[in-house]
Amino acid sequence: MGDKSWVVQINEKLKHSNPSEESQLWKKRSIYRVPACVKDLNRKAYKPQVVSFGPYHHGEDQLMPMEEHKQRALLQFLRSPHGTLHMVPYIKRDMLMLENQLPLRVLERLITVESGITVEGGKSKHVDQIHRLILRFYAPTRSTPVTTVLGLHVLDVFRKSFLQGPSKRSAAHPSHNYPRSDTNDIVRSAMELNEAGIRFKTSRSDSLEDISFHHGVLYLPPIVVDDVTESMFLNLMAFERLHVGAGNQVTSYVFFMDNIIDSSKDVALLNAKGIIQNAVGSDKAVAKLFNSLSKDVTLDQDGPLDEVHRRVNKYCRKSWNMWRANLIHTYFRSPWAFLSLAAAIFLLALTIAQTVYTILPYYNNVC
Repeated sequence: MGDKSWVVQINEKLKHSNPSEESQLWKKRSIYRVPACVKDLNRKAYKPQVVSFGPYHHGEDQLMPMEEHKQRALLQFLRSPHGTLHMVPYIKRDMLMLENQLPLRVLERLITVESGITVEGGKSKHVDQIHRLILRFYAPTRSTPVTTVLGLHVLDVFRKSFLQGPSKRSAAHPSHNYPRSDTNDIVRSAMELNEAGIRFKTSRSDSLEDISFHHGVLYLPPIVVDDVTESMFLNLMAFERLHVGAGNQVTSYVFFMDNIIDSSKDVALLNAKGIIQNAVGSDKAVAKLFNSLSKDVTLDQDGPLDEVHRRVNKYCRKSWNMWRANLIHTYFRSPWAFLSLAAAIFLLALTIAQTVYTILPYYNNVC
């Protein structure tokens, strides 16, 4: 009977449910608790260490010392109409944690009160100002998202700035329907691609979407890898995973970089090309970072970088490129192998020369 009543209740809820209202409810929510299955892989990346902004971590013992500074900042804001808030740089990391977000509507209301300019027609006049304020504090070099819609929170604005840039190279080239590979092969490492004749160059912008492959050149956006990179990407990926309609551009980028980075040699190559700026220290640490980011994360096929994937693989499958890659991998990876090859070629040349000089006198006598 219990099972039947449960079915009846579900059917009743389906009858009275409104799909449009459900959709609006999903859109309204933008700050999430990261699921335990995700958080268990790296708890420190999702937990604020210095200051809490949202309600999820408010009142935790390790964050209490900053509460006094928050109260002081509030008093400064209330006393001075032009008061600005200066925070120490190390709390920037906490600002990008998904569980530590605060809706930007709160900041919008504060600016509205301060400026005296009210919101008309449901549209804020402070969208660009708020976005610039956030990025000026956190990442002054990043472009402000071109939009009239207020971002959901700091993490959302920061994510959009990572995807902001000029038209992608692939947009200037028509899409080709490349046949899918039956082997589901992945993009090879940067060193292997380089051996196959693929060159690496920086893209025209630093947008994570600005990745393309044309005429044997793989264009990748430049990126600085530092102590905040791991936590930043994990929280951006968690947001894309949990927020309906957010997209998966950042996740696709991380997967792509994980594919082409297998070892410190790959990092060194990308660093030499200006694609990765290593502020962590060792190239091995950077390789380990990218290899760990996509752990236990799945990505649907036909993603934003799927066409780039197919272009690269098609190029590598060409006979000349396969032969070239095999030659370099076999004889030029090790200096001893190269010396052995050089010695063999030298001996072959001597043998040919000796044979020629042996035959020439006989040929001259006959003539």
